[in-house]
Amino acid sequence: MTRTGKFRKSASILMTMALLFTMTTGVFGFGTPKASAASVEETRFLQLYSQIKDPSNGYFSAEGIPYHSIETLMSEAPDYGHMTTSEAYSYWMWLEVLYGHYTGDWNKLEDAWDNMEKYMIPINEGDGKEEQPTMSNYNPNSPATYAAEYGQPDKYPSSLTGQYSAGKDPLDAELKATYGNNQTYLMHWLLDVDNWYGFGNLLNPSHTATYVNTFQRGEQESVWEAITHPSQDNKTFGKTGEGFMSLFTKENNAPAAQWRYTNATDADARAVQAMYWAKELGYNNEVYLKKAEKMGDYLRYGMYDKYFQQIGSAADGSPAAGNGKDASHFLMSWYTAWGGGLGQGGNWAWRIGASHVHQGYQNVVASYALSDPDGGLIPDSATAGQDWNTTLKRQLEFYTWLQSAEGAIAGGATNSWDGAYKAYPAGTSTFYGLAYDDAPVYHDPPSNNWFGMQAWPVERIAEYYYILASNGDTSSENFQMAKQVISKWIDWSMDYVFVNSRPSSDSEGYYLDAQGNRVLGGTNPQIATVAAPGEFWIPSNLEWQGKPDSWNGYSSHTGNSGLHVVTKNPGQDVGVLGSYIKALTFFAAGTKAENGSYTTIGGQAGQLAKSLLDTAWSYNDGIGIAKAEPRDDYYRYFTKEIYFPSGWSGTYGQGNTLPGSNTVPSDPSKGGNGVYASYSDVRPKIKNDPSWQALVDKYNTSWNPQTKKWDNGAPQFTYHRFWSQVDMATAYAEYDRLINGGGGGPVDPVAPKAPANLKATPGDAKVQLSWSKSTGAESYTVKRSITSGGPYANIATVTEPAYTDLNVVNDTTYYYVVSASNAVGTSPDSAEVSAKPTATPTPVHGNLKLQYRSTDSNETDNQVRANLKIVNTGTEPVSLSNVKVRYYYTVDGDKAQEFYCDYAAIGSGNVTGSFVKMPNAKPGADYYLEISFGSGAGTLAPGADTGDIQIRFNKTDWSNYNEAGDFSHDATKTSYTEWDKVPLYVKGTLAWGLEP
Repeated sequence: MTRTGKFRKSASILMTMALLFTMTTGVFGFGTPKASAASVEETRFLQLYSQIKDPSNGYFSAEGIPYHSIETLMSEAPDYGHMTTSEAYSYWMWLEVLYGHYTGDWNKLEDAWDNMEKYMIPINEGDGKEEQPTMSNYNPNSPATYAAEYGQPDKYPSSLTGQYSAGKDPLDAELKATYGNNQTYLMHWLLDVDNWYGFGNLLNPSHTATYVNTFQRGEQESVWEAITHPSQDNKTFGKTGEGFMSLFTKENNAPAAQWRYTNATDADARAVQAMYWAKELGYNNEVYLKKAEKMGDYLRYGMYDKYFQQIGSAADGSPAAGNGKDASHFLMSWYTAWGGGLGQGGNWAWRIGASHVHQGYQNVVASYALSDPDGGLIPDSATAGQDWNTTLKRQLEFYTWLQSAEGAIAGGATNSWDGAYKAYPAGTSTFYGLAYDDAPVYHDPPSNNWFGMQAWPVERIAEYYYILASNGDTSSENFQMAKQVISKWIDWSMDYVFVNSRPSSDSEGYYLDAQGNRVLGGTNPQIATVAAPGEFWIPSNLEWQGKPDSWNGYSSHTGNSGLHVVTKNPGQDVGVLGSYIKALTFFAAGTKAENGSYTTIGGQAGQLAKSLLDTAWSYNDGIGIAKAEPRDDYYRYFTKEIYFPSGWSGTYGQGNTLPGSNTVPSDPSKGGNGVYASYSDVRPKIKNDPSWQALVDKYNTSWNPQTKKWDNGAPQFTYHRFWSQVDMATAYAEYDRLINGGGGGPVDPVAPKAPANLKATPGDAKVQLSWSKSTGAESYTVKRSITSGGPYANIATVTEPAYTDLNVVNDTTYYYVVSASNAVGTSPDSAEVSAKPTATPTPVHGNLKLQYRSTDSNETDNQVRANLKIVNTGTEPVSLSNVKVRYYYTVDGDKAQEFYCDYAAIGSGNVTGSFVKMPNAKPGADYYLEISFGSGAGTLAPGADTGDIQIRFNKTDWSNYNEAGDFSHDATKTSYTEWDKVPLYVKGTLAWGLEP
């Protein structure tokens, strides 16, 4: 057997000649020529994009939600193909980013984000439906009640013992101050898109899509052992009076009705990563970029131990409650979760992080975007940027710590050994107090044996390496760590990837050399192959041996000579292939950005990426790129292994009783006392699936229960997973963009588009103008007229998207437009705006003062929020029943409105609000909210203040306001400040401030 088709690090003479050919001809792109026509890769990206978005192909539901897969009979992370995940949404963002890059059409990216916000982020997105209805009751000093994790599902429910008091949540107050509330702006990870389970969307019944959850019972609970249940559980389903909660946790009393959501941190980080690239590729709508920043702000909960215990404090089995950032491991853990009560008595909420950290969930690009000014997405909260900056370096150290001697990345770490804060075993390797775990989070199958868990995160390291090299940062420690990790990983992985040849392996999946010996690691393995034109092969699984050295900093790290990987199971997973190609592509482009030309290994990585892309296209079946795959695990559809404790019986959304009568006793050695049911016992609707009978027939004729093998071959399925198709589509696009210079690369320049979002804010003898940047603009011309529609006179040429016009006369209305220019030409004019400067009136300053604090940084959402405080600086008491406050604003669509006082130190029941439409609109105001105080508010003594008065209001149809420029609104005042533009009245007379 020979090694044909293998791309080696030490290139042969033939390979060298091939590379020289591509360098001179531009086939690979070393010369970066730009053809007049679209490249093969660009064409294939757009074709795959069309296949994914074609309604007849079935990737999206009637509500526009991407399914996990076109096919329905499937059990992997989602246990039904027409569910979806937050992962799918994050990939959708990436797809639309690159579509926007090629077409200039960014509307589809915004549509995708809107759909995500509507169906996957459980917030009130403007339809009046509160999907986190009691989060305001959350107590950050007591985030959650402790319950231990166990090794087997049979040991559940776990008692809510509170054995270890939770630490304090240090983020909640900061997030409230920034956004006006603490409703978590993150995706729940799992959605029953077509309500297949039948639970229904309790808190938003107009949506077919329903929030559900699965894994709740420890590291051994696989998808085959999980019980899919509603995330909004009012006990309609499940056990009478208990719902599904009593399967997972045990309380002294019957569990209360509740809502609860779980976030997969890697998905939200990928969405932020996509928005970073959108910004880099010319997207400039601040509304959606701010949403990505907000998501990143809340994503910091993924940096915290599950119960906010101090990191490393449980090494001896005695955890200590955290009191701030000492409970943060500054890595992306497996999840964060939050929830609260439903119905009467439901005035409570909780929040947890996660103690287990997997290498596959880290995202250095998102961390860079959220921390570095050049990343451009630093969130608004006071400590968010610093947190993400710490996290960025910590993740790079984490990968360096976990990199095996060969180059693959080992599993991860935990702050809670066995999920119960047990003492670390003697000799455990540690990282900033965390204990090494080769398979963190789950063990069936081991969480770090899938090659996809290598390609996903390391591709992000390749991106970061490319970003820093492109920015000229080639000396920082962050760059050195990124370069070391990605270079060594690429070096290792290419030894096990084949194009147009098939590697030899044995019945247990081990690669073989030419003598038929198993290849059990080491560098430069000699894998035997046979010719196989048109095929690609990449690894599927890994085995781990040894452990990393305990971490003492990058300068002390010596390379983990005691940590090794055995690479196994050559396979043809097209989704993983897409991620792998992107890792190769970004690495290749990074070597050129760093060195001015491709290095030897960089050139080989780029050539391998090109060959894999060309080969993969032959697997396009008109719907997408897919390959039939054997499913050895599908015998588990029929085995009975879903545990129900003794005495637990309830109703399921599909109309059946759980666990049903067709059960077997549980295994006492697993620690439980109950019964096991099968997948089809729990989910009887699966028997109606069009592929079910074929699977039954295959099971009956091929599965051998004695040998536990498929005698006549395992069942095969061809799946069109949404994320896999996007991974392949974006692989073509990224190769074209980075290697061919496609799309946004060295193409013929064009004149910029007209500036968008022009705003004019009048002042005293001045008008302040601002607008969004226009892609490709080198300068902007500001034009003015005193007549609407012009003619306009040029008054300034500037290079930044802002200008202050000081040559104006008060009480005169001015009309403005702006155009953008570059060397090619000038854009059309922007939309016209007007402003009327006026002399600044003198505010009234009496013995009462109004202090104001903005809690609403999102100026375009569906609520207006503010915190107010009245201070008596005089010598006489003032009855608050004689005082009124006016908050001036624009209604932005005249609708009925509702007022709420969420909290007042003087009693929220003593605070009322009424809405007054102004007979003549003024700049920044066509309405005002008048706040009054009842007799119960009492008297304000000299030198005293009212304390916090937290108010908000909304339109009854929950349509959005636009607070930008509102008279009484100032988003910059995030701490209490005297504010003239919220006037006070005593007995009807202006006593403080000014009116518009």
